[in-house]
Amino acid sequence: MGLFTAPLLGLMRVFEEVADQAEKELYNEEKVKTELTELHASLEAGEISEEEFTSREEALVQRLVEIDERKEQKKRHVQRKKRGPGRRA
Repeated sequence: MGLFTAPLLGLMRVFEEVADQAEKELYNEEKVKTELTELHASLEAGEISEEEFTSREEALVQRLVEIDERKEQKKRHVQRKKRGPGRRA
């Protein structure tokens, strides 16, 4: 590693860490489930309308679907890495 590439590699690592944290936040299934539970409580308490509930619920359910899809993508990626390059299932 040369004198000039070390700072660049360090900066790349910082960007990777930021991206990892953002992905963890975006795909946090427990957080979305908690939001869904809180949404139901708000509806039952009369704090929000049926229309608002339905709209927000649809968005949260869609996020859960995306989280499941992302988990499947990651699982397939890990399986491909374990098989090694050039090998197919």
